Amino acid sequence: MVLFEHAIERKNRDMKFLAIMHGADPKELEKQDDPKIRKDNLLFGDPAEYENMTEEERKELSDKMRKKFFTWAKVKKDG
Repeated sequence: MVLFEHAIERKNRDMKFLAIMHGADPKELEKQDDPKIRKDNLLFGDPAEYENMTEEERKELSDKMRKKFFTWAKVKKDG
């Protein structure tokens, strides 16, 4: 869990730096921080959180993440 938190913290610092380089104000973006938005981002979490999921819940989550990736990568589902 510590490595995960460290990785996320480092990624956030990198993203804030890039935002500044492109003229954005990260302080303004932090005001809009919404837990629902973070939840909809479908980031990988602690593996222990997934141990109690049913196979159906895991498949549903995997399908959501796959759909989000395909949309982001502009890839059609069938190839």
